[in-house]
Amino acid sequence: MRVSQVWPAVLVALYSTLALAQSPAISPGPRGEPAPAAAVEPVASEPVAPEGPSEDPAPAAADPAPVQHTTAPPSSPEGVADSSRTPIVEPRAKPDGTGELPPLPARHRLVYSNLLVLRVNPLGAEDRFTLGYNLRLYNNAKPLFRDAYFGVGFSPTFSPSITRIGGNIDFAPLTILRFRGAYYLATWYGSDRFKAHPYSSPTAEYGPAKLKDEAGTSTLGGQAELSALFQVRVKMIAIRNEVTFYHNNIRLPSGSDVFYDLRHDVLVPGKGWFLTNDTDLLYMTKFGLNAGVRNSLVHVFYRSDMYGPGEDASVNPNTPMDRLGPVLTYTFFDRPEKRFNKPTLVFAAQWWLKHRYRGQGAPGMEDRIHQGIPLFLLGFSFTGELVKSKH
Repeated sequence: MRVSQVWPAVLVALYSTLALAQSPAISPGPRGEPAPAAAVEPVASEPVAPEGPSEDPAPAAADPAPVQHTTAPPSSPEGVADSSRTPIVEPRAKPDGTGELPPLPARHRLVYSNLLVLRVNPLGAEDRFTLGYNLRLYNNAKPLFRDAYFGVGFSPTFSPSITRIGGNIDFAPLTILRFRGAYYLATWYGSDRFKAHPYSSPTAEYGPAKLKDEAGTSTLGGQAELSALFQVRVKMIAIRNEVTFYHNNIRLPSGSDVFYDLRHDVLVPGKGWFLTNDTDLLYMTKFGLNAGVRNSLVHVFYRSDMYGPGEDASVNPNTPMDRLGPVLTYTFFDRPEKRFNKPTLVFAAQWWLKHRYRGQGAPGMEDRIHQGIPLFLLGFSFTGELVKSKH
């Protein structure tokens, strides 16, 4: 990846972060993954905890209130863009009447999580399941350290047209910070509309009507993911930012360098890099309801050799893509002792601020969706602990 190609990604991440800092509301949205977070204020209040099982006690009065993390995250829905991943947030246990914090999570835990997501504009559905082992890193109940962990997991994702089988490694040195690496064998199959659609150049037309009418191709290959997540909370407000780099090694027909990836709704390299950046701003209540906004950005790195003769390789016709909209989540209950825990409903609506075929097409282009129609997402998640050590 050339240095000149890295700068757009850096600018994408900075844009998302600056937008959050300058606006009273820019951020939450879909993502079914573990997300740690810590508050900047010495208050014993609930933090953000995206799905995944974990016992999350509240911080002591003199410590920052972090957000717990949980099991290894599922990936994005496949028909459901990766940006449709949803952070599930729920109240955290508080100190008892004597001011004592709940006990630390078990040293060793076998945990699972599941997220089912339906998406419209573009259409898609996916189920993400994760079964993982988590090792607590520190014997320290302070909020900044209590949810630090190392984890490995098996995390397949399934949809009617795309399946990914693989696993992940998580390393959270602090409650507020998590790094993740994953690798999947991905396959595209089924209806032509939802298969991979190969093209010879990033400038190729791939509007909704064209994808519906043309034949796709069944294919398979590897996909690697590298992500970093930072999350912090101040009183009832939580802020979360996650950047994920993807590297494809997908088989495509001869002469094709890119293909339409339904999960991200964009042309991506058969062999190459792209990234997503999600920034969330959430208000968390004490009765399981959380509301906020999410800004989602996607940027693809097209190499110059992917363009056709005479095409300007310095022009990126498809990205960055940008979406913004509200997210609501409701957790029915949180009982860590249960193997079925934290059943949570998720609803999101994000309007396309920038997209080649969703309101941002060239004048007179008919193959596009009106910009007033958002991406809608509805999800249901739950988690649990299957086995845990007593120490």
